[in-house]
Amino acid sequence: MIIAVQIAVLLFGIKNSFSTDRERLFSIEKLWYNRNMIIGRCYRKMSFHMEYLPKADVVFTVMFLNKELCEKTLEVILGEHIELIDIVAEYKNDLHKAALNSVYFDIQTRSVDNRIITLDLQRVYSKERIRKRTIYYACREIASQKVEKSKYEDLESVIVTFILTEAPLKHTVTNRKIKLIDETTHEVYSDLMTIHEVNIKHISEQNSQELQILRCFFEIETEENYQKFVSSYGQTTLGALLLQEYEAAVADPSVLDYLSEEDKYMIRLTDEERLQERAEGREKGLQQGLQQKSIEIAKNLLNKGMDIAFVSETTGLSEEEVALLN
Repeated sequence: MIIAVQIAVLLFGIKNSFSTDRERLFSIEKLWYNRNMIIGRCYRKMSFHMEYLPKADVVFTVMFLNKELCEKTLEVILGEHIELIDIVAEYKNDLHKAALNSVYFDIQTRSVDNRIITLDLQRVYSKERIRKRTIYYACREIASQKVEKSKYEDLESVIVTFILTEAPLKHTVTNRKIKLIDETTHEVYSDLMTIHEVNIKHISEQNSQELQILRCFFEIETEENYQKFVSSYGQTTLGALLLQEYEAAVADPSVLDYLSEEDKYMIRLTDEERLQERAEGREKGLQQGLQQKSIEIAKNLLNKGMDIAFVSETTGLSEEEVALLN
């Protein structure tokens, strides 16, 4: 009874505090998160949403906006504890703005010592494309920093982290760390940029339990897989965090539906469909449909002030095609 009253009061407050549907929607998502936490103290029912798997881009973003989960996952991958700022709090608890704070990365945040940290989930993998894309965006993060009075020594380090879910074993390893290295001495030339690349397919019983937990979580595709994960890892620190944030993310699917329509996620969907289409040689009609979708996204990005090179890289259109749309 007390729980029901708490929820009713929160609902009434939210309903009357926000003027737009978007504000109400994303505030209600926070309410459902609070509701899960309240009820979870008394009874915890594990829920799985078939339309929004753990490896879905939009689910990943909403989940890993949670400071504690992001910190724990980075600790597992990087091998060091990094204390992060609370990105959602910085956007005044506006989940929508926090989720879209970066077009380039699923999660873009920074540590309390001002290192720039990114975390991405990558499904489709093309070796040269992904590697060059990763370096490109890492360099953008460095170049976007403001340098005053030529004080380049004040540039903040950038740590780019990729979790690969469907990459082939041939060109990847379990946990690759890339830095700028002097080829002759093998000494680190600069720690300004570090890239971490984890392929979950390489993770085995020889790796740490926490890496195994990440693999099992992102491989969940059925209710049976989900319940097996709950049974095996639900009592571990990382497993419990992943379940907690997944359940919070899918508690109100309308939030995920809304976010999925944003250009940030439409770009990735179009990109993956295009790569798959080339591999399978789909019919010309579908190719034309995807081409039109890419054009529409390109126009939206150009209207938001994105440069031609970036729009070309993210949509697959040539720079000449993009220039004609500008």
